[in-house]
Amino acid sequence: MDEKNGQVFKPLLGTDEATIDDKGRILVSKKKRERLGDGFVLALGEVGCLVAYPEPIWNQMVSEVLAKDSLNLGRQMFTRLVFGLAEDDLKFDQQGRLVIPQKLRGLAKLKDRVVLVGCVDRLEIWAGSEHDQYLEDPKNYGDRRRQAILDAQRLMNSTE
Repeated sequence: MDEKNGQVFKPLLGTDEATIDDKGRILVSKKKRERLGDGFVLALGEVGCLVAYPEPIWNQMVSEVLAKDSLNLGRQMFTRLVFGLAEDDLKFDQQGRLVIPQKLRGLAKLKDRVVLVGCVDRLEIWAGSEHDQYLEDPKNYGDRRRQAILDAQRLMNSTE
């Protein structure tokens, strides 16, 4: 396992189902809470689900982007698409629930049934119906947003 800030990195694994209440709260398993840690970041992912990043992973992403020139067009596009739709310093409440900000709930179409997918370095939070659609055609699901982010990333990395 990799060392992250002096701690052993434990991957986020497994898939759970949960419900989101009218206040935007989702109960997350203890194992996933511990592995996300306090102060994690929630962003809109490349296919439209929400993505919760442990702070060290997010900080690494930020460092990689900041290494590019601020006038780099790809960097500007990427930061708008990814960082512009993020919330940081999130914590779980005493009952182990995550409160999803309204803006992100709407973007991810979260209504009742949600699916939590551990993807090693991040936790994906899907609207249940959207996750079902994704599983039917993973390669093409969310391709418009994914392509926009990939294009920004390529442009960012091609012009130093």
